[in-house]
Formats: sequence, C-alpha cells, structure tokens
Amino acid sequence: MLYDIAIVGGGPAGCSAAVTAANRSLSTVLFDTGDFGLALRKSPLVKNYLGLPDQSGAALMDAFTAHMRAAGTAVVPHKVLSIMPGKASFYLATPGDVYQARSILLCPGAAHGKALDGEEAYLGRGVSYCATCDGYLYKGKTIGVVTNLPSAWEEVEFLAGLAKEVKLWADFPLPEKKPGNLRIMEGRPLKILGEEKTEALETTAGTVDMDGLFLLRETDPLEKLLPGLTLKGRFIQVDEKMATSVPGVFAAGDAAGYPWQINKAAGKGQKALLSAASWLRENPV
Repeated sequence: MLYDIAIVGGGPAGCSAAVTAANRSLSTVLFDTGDFGLALRKSPLVKNYLGLPDQSGAALMDAFTAHMRAAGTAVVPHKVLSIMPGKASFYLATPGDVYQARSILLCPGAAHGKALDGEEAYLGRGVSYCATCDGYLYKGKTIGVVTNLPSAWEEVEFLAGLAKEVKLWADFPLPEKKPGNLRIMEGRPLKILGEEKTEALETTAGTVDMDGLFLLRETDPLEKLLPGLTLKGRFIQVDEKMATSVPGVFAAGDAAGYPWQINKAAGKGQKALLSAASWLRENPV
C-alpha cells in the first residue's frame, strides 16, 4: 500500500500529527517500537500541559495514543531502520517489512545522552542497532545488549535463542522469567573496544569480552536514517514550515530542537503535518 504520509515516532508530535492527518483524510502509517513517548512516560508529574494539569507523563501519553488510534491511524510496532527516496515516494525499512509513503514526518525524539565512545567506528563491525537484522551473525557466540526500551525485551529473548550467552545492560525492571543464558550486568557502558571488530565493552564495573554488541534504543543516530538529511548539531534542521533538506520530508518534536516541551511538540507536529498536506497537494502522483 502507498500511504500519503508515514510518521516516524509515536510521541506527542507524532500522535498530534496523526490526528490532524486523519482530519485531512490522509492515509497514514505511524511507526513506533511500542513504548510511545518513553521520555515523557518517565515523568512522574506534568504540571504545565494546558487543560490537563497534574498528570503523570504516562497518563498523558496514554491519552495521546488512545486519541491517535481512535482516529484510525495504522500503527506498525517496529523501528524504522532506514528511509530511501524513490522517484515519487519513499521506502521505509523496518526489521519486519518495507513500507511506501509519498511523504515523511520525522518525530523520532532526541537521543538523551551521548553515543558510546567507539560506537560510530564499530558500527557494522560488531555493533548493530537491529536484533532481527543481524542476530543470526552471532549464532553460538557471546553478545552484549545495551537497552533502555522495555519493548526491546522481545528482541533480547530472540537474541538469547541464538547466542551462546547474552550479557545485558538494561535500565528498566526485567521479567522474573529469563533465558538461562542471560547475564544481567553491572556498571554503566562507556567504550567499545577492539581492533578490526568489536571485542569488548568497557564499563564502570570493568571490561567485558564479547563478539558483538546490540544497542537497542528509542532513537538511533539521525544521520543514519535518511540520505541527504541535514542536521544542525544534534537536531534535524527545519525551516519555518518544518520542512527538512529533503523534499517531501518534514520533522517535529524533540528531534527538531529545543525546547523539549510537550506543548511545543504537539503544536509543531500539527504544523508539520499541515505543511506535508500542502506539499502533497502541490506534488500530486
């Protein structure tokens, strides 16, 4: 199916855009790993969201996602790994399938915290962002997994089914039932070590040997997502219409810069969607 618009990210900006897309009768698909606004969900109390004061972040996100789903938005519970421009549309690759859309709205959130030392250098040489894509390369081997996503537990179990041993660094409560070859590690990951490929992970609790490392996050480095996408520092560069450097691609939310505020994200998400709708009218198939 060729969608009018694909929304990457299900936080406040993405949900706001999806509701507006439904009001404009645009066929829409939204991609989210299933955590939906993980950064906001971690907030115990939000006091400044207009009309809904003193709500927890989780309660607000539940309301946003319920509104988005009620609007009829198709939701794909996978992360978008890459986006490739075509002649008159874009192709979005996920671990499970490839989707096609005429325009793109990027709302993946911002990476909170720095990349690991050595992450870029070892990407593709033992470092991966996708368990489904690269897990079979490590069958019978020892791997590390660093994740902050509760929804990534399924991928951890998948990797445990392939690997000899999985060493896990996670910052969320884990299920009581765990694979027998899973080791819960101490310390904070600092640096990836190796010569030609990944061989170890240096942490605050010591150095841990491994054959490969999976980094399962809500937001991967933005420069890896779409060829030709211009960044301004750590953010996607947009103009006053929320348009990026790639025609037909728009961005909103934390990924488009400060301030990191829910009101701003929701408003800019709507604005970006309206700009995308205008672009679609001006560029018919």
